[in-house]
Formats: sequence, structure tokens, C-alpha cells
Amino acid sequence: MSNKAYEIIPFGDSGFLVKFPVETYSEQVTRHIHGVINALKNQPNWEELVPGYNSLLAYFCPDNFPPSKALSALHTALKSTSTSKPVKQRLVEIPVCYGGEFGPDIDVIADSSGLNAEDITKIHSEPAYTVCMMGFIPGFTFLSEAPKILHHARKTTPRGSVPAGSVGIAGWQTGIYGLESPGGWQIIGRTPLKIFDPARKAPFLLEAGDQVKFVPISARDFETAK
Repeated sequence: MSNKAYEIIPFGDSGFLVKFPVETYSEQVTRHIHGVINALKNQPNWEELVPGYNSLLAYFCPDNFPPSKALSALHTALKSTSTSKPVKQRLVEIPVCYGGEFGPDIDVIADSSGLNAEDITKIHSEPAYTVCMMGFIPGFTFLSEAPKILHHARKTTPRGSVPAGSVGIAGWQTGIYGLESPGGWQIIGRTPLKIFDPARKAPFLLEAGDQVKFVPISARDFETAK
């Protein structure tokens, strides 16, 4: 159940794991994964489609959908979307106050990149990022690759507490903390928006497949927006 582009592995009696042979971020793989999700999400008997950076976990209902039929449908979706154009998704603007108390590690990125805080803010907020997946805590938003000049290793010793809404960099990744949590990402800013709010009708502000555009704001604007 494999070809050069991907491998399909049985995952229990009601799921298949699709693995793509990439070790770092691939825009093509991300596009393929979300194309498959878009192709399958409205088909009956698929219970959950969980994207990763280089994988897709597809759960189905074995009572109504035998594994052989699920596998066939998955193969069809993978083949039909292998060269597809990006799926048009909603674009969500996320205001971020960079540096200072909101981005205590921006100087770390400045030291490794040779840039100043203003440059980092500009470069980090220029792209429209794809929400590749959600985890490891509710609302944590794993985004597509940050500009290469901003890449930086995680902290050697994680912080005991990172505020909700913090925007960070870890290796080539950039992402947003949905809740206050311990964490080892280099924090360069924070959004006043609640990425995860269990009291809200739609608890998650973002979901996999969305596009995110960071909009730099001042500390005053941050306080006003809270």
C-alpha cells in the first residue's frame, strides 16, 4: 500500500495512516494532505481526518464502510489530488504585538539572524501561513515554514509557563500557543485574541487548512483589544 509519494499503513481496525517521505516542511505535501481532506470530508462514513506536517490519519466507520472500500476511496482521493492546486481556504488576520514583554525571545532571533526587532517583525508578518495541524494542547496552531532567516532551535530549557496567544519559532516551525502552557519555543510576540476559548460557541478560532496573516500591532493596541 505504498508508492514513491506516500505510504498507507493500517491504523487499528478503523483507520489508515498516510505517511509522506519528507523530513522537513513541504508545501507540496501540505497541499496534497489538505486536498485529500477536502475531497473526503463530505463523503459519508469518514469519522475524522487528522492532518500532520507529513501525514494524514483517516478514521472511518467499519460497521458501514469495510476497510477495503475505505482504502479504495483513500487511494482515489490521493491520486486525484496529487497535483492539485491549493485549496482556497479562509484567511484569518491575527494581530500580534512583537518584542518587549510580549516577545521576550525576539533578541535571541536577532542575534542569530543579524536582524533587528523591526526587521524580524516585518519578515515574520509578511507571509500568509497555512495552519498545517492543531495540537499538542487545545488550540496550539502549527503553521507552515517561517522565513529561513528566522529559523532557530528550541530553547535548551523550556519555560515553565508560556502565556496563551504567544507566537513562537522552533527550528523551521512557527506557531501560536492556544493556552498557557510550558514550552520551549522562542517567543517573539503575542496576540490578544483567544485562539482557544471553551466558553465560545466555536471554541477554536483557527482550524487546519486555514490561512493566517499576522498583523503587527502596538502594545497599546494589544491592551485595547483584550
